[in-house]
Amino acid sequence: MKKKRGRFGLISQLVNADIGIVIFFIILIYMFSSIVLYLTSKKTEVYEVCMGSLSDNITYRGIALRSETLVNSRYTGYVNYYYKETDHIAYGGLAYSVDENGEIADYADANMKSGDYFRQSDLETFRRQTRQFTEEFDPDRFYAIYDYKSISSSQAQKISNRAILAGIKNLDSTSIHTVSATSNGAILYSYDNYNNRSFEELTAKDFDSSRCRKVRLQNGQKIKKGKPVCRIVTEENWSIAIPVEDEEAAKKLQDEDYVEVRFLKNNYRSWAQVSTRQSEDGQWMANLTFSNSMEAFASDRFVDIEIQSNEERGLKVPNSAITTGEFFLVPKEYVFEGTNGQLGVLLSVYTGSSSNSQGTRFIPAVPYSETDQEYYIDNSVLRDGEIIERPNSTDQYTLGKKETLIGVYYINKGYPDFRQVHVIMENNDYSIVTPNELYGLQEHDYIVLHADSIRFNNY
Repeated sequence: MKKKRGRFGLISQLVNADIGIVIFFIILIYMFSSIVLYLTSKKTEVYEVCMGSLSDNITYRGIALRSETLVNSRYTGYVNYYYKETDHIAYGGLAYSVDENGEIADYADANMKSGDYFRQSDLETFRRQTRQFTEEFDPDRFYAIYDYKSISSSQAQKISNRAILAGIKNLDSTSIHTVSATSNGAILYSYDNYNNRSFEELTAKDFDSSRCRKVRLQNGQKIKKGKPVCRIVTEENWSIAIPVEDEEAAKKLQDEDYVEVRFLKNNYRSWAQVSTRQSEDGQWMANLTFSNSMEAFASDRFVDIEIQSNEERGLKVPNSAITTGEFFLVPKEYVFEGTNGQLGVLLSVYTGSSSNSQGTRFIPAVPYSETDQEYYIDNSVLRDGEIIERPNSTDQYTLGKKETLIGVYYINKGYPDFRQVHVIMENNDYSIVTPNELYGLQEHDYIVLHADSIRFNNY
């Protein structure tokens, strides 16, 4: 008998051990499956709604058109300039000098090495300019580096000019010639094959910037007689010609009459008057005429700009958060406030086995939007074809009329709930929607970033 009890006890232990192992593996498989499902499932990301703006601004690369005079050298020799590029030069002022034999350069080099023309005040000026640039430098305003370069070059040019002018006076050589300006304007030390091109002459090929052949002129460079030595822009009024897509786009710009332009080079903004035309090769183009800022862009033939238009402000919502929802349209007189303070409807139901045993049940039904006469009611709490009754009346209404609303999933309360939005403007990534609407969003509300990640049967 003891042997039998021992044998049965061993079997019982083995059975219990097998059950424990099975339960352990079941739990292990469940945990592993849960981890896999969690890692592979699409997470519900949340986005905080804030005020913002969008615009349908369009960028263009345009051709700068100016009234310019190309000045040819009267002599062959080494040229010396006395103004920083884009500086204003007056009629009769010293525009440049030509040294046929290079005497001025030798004289200036010798005296600059001795320090005769580099003064303590020049050193202090360089230090002040460098310190100011260092203290005010902002990486987001990178173009300030070019301003600093221009200021430093101008200061160096002043010192060089001091030595050159002294050389002209002291050497008194017949091989050194000074030339006066024959017109007022901004002086430039470059020229290209677009000089004095007019808007009426442009064709589609001209907007290809690779066709522009720009020649830079350097101080001390040897120039031949009759070759370009400088260029003078004689008028403050100038324009930028831009290619436009078609006649409709040209007409849209023309109707604006004046447009605000942002220059991408330095973020400067200015207003321009618009005129349009179509070239003989079929290219539609617009000419934007300015009455200021010429000198800031005088050395540029191709200018990148952005035309400012149709800016809208409102709540900025990612397009990925916007979805649609289908709702029942229910007459307003069928929706009322129940004893618990919730809005809802009276659903007609059968209270017994007999078809005559008919009654009603209050169904919470929060409106998601409304018209003058109807509410939009969530169709997840009611079914197509169901009958609702008007309170304190025998009137009935059969559910069936539906419409779609555009909205987002509002998640302030910890679970997703549809909120209607009215889109004012959109681009590829964001939409601007009307703020503070009765059934809409407010600033700092939280919404689901990816509307397609919501599956309501998971909640």
